[in-house]
Amino acid sequence: MQKFFAVVVPFFIIFFSACSGKKANTTSTNIPVQTENIFPVTDFLKGQLRIIDSMGVTPLKIISVDAKTDSLWLKREDIRKNATPFLTPVIDSANMYSLFSEKSFLDQTINAFTFSYDPKKKLPDSIKITHWDVYMNPQTNTIDRIYMVKENADTTTQLTWLVNKWYSIRTIVQLTNGQPQIKEEKIIWNFDD
Repeated sequence: MQKFFAVVVPFFIIFFSACSGKKANTTSTNIPVQTENIFPVTDFLKGQLRIIDSMGVTPLKIISVDAKTDSLWLKREDIRKNATPFLTPVIDSANMYSLFSEKSFLDQTINAFTFSYDPKKKLPDSIKITHWDVYMNPQTNTIDRIYMVKENADTTTQLTWLVNKWYSIRTIVQLTNGQPQIKEEKIIWNFDD
C-alpha cells in the first residue's frame, strides 16, 4: 500500500501542477514567482511535420508574387525545409515567458478561443517574431490554426498554419518607392476542401 501511495501521490501532484494556468517558481530567496504557460507552438508544429512525413501524399506549392501565380509539386521532405521560418525561434514557456504575455478570449465571429502573444518589452535584436496567435476550437478543444508575424527592417513575414491542411508564408517587402511587394508561398498537403 505504501508503494501505491508513493507512486500515485507524486503523479497527482505533477498532473495538477501541469494543468494549472500558472505555476509557481521559486527564486534563490525562496520567494514564489508566478509564471504563465505559453503554448508550445514549435513542438506542436514539429508534430504536424511528423504527421506529414508519415503520409503518402505529394504536396503542392503555390507561389504568388503580386498578380502572378505559379505552382509545382514538392517532395514530402521539402515541406520541412520550407517550414523553417515557423520553427525559429523556439516558442515555448522556457524561451518566451520573459519576453511575451498572453491574452485570451472567445472570438465568436470565427468560433475560436484565441490566445494572442505580444511583447512585454522591447525585444532583443535576435528575436524577429513580434506577435503570434493560437486558435482553438471550443467544441473539440483542438488547435485549428496558428498565425505568426516576424519583422526585419523593411520586411514583414506573416506565417499561417492551418492544422492538418496547409501552411502559407506571406512576405511583404517595403520597396524604396513606397510600394509593397507581396510574395506568398502556400504548401498544401490535404486536398479534401
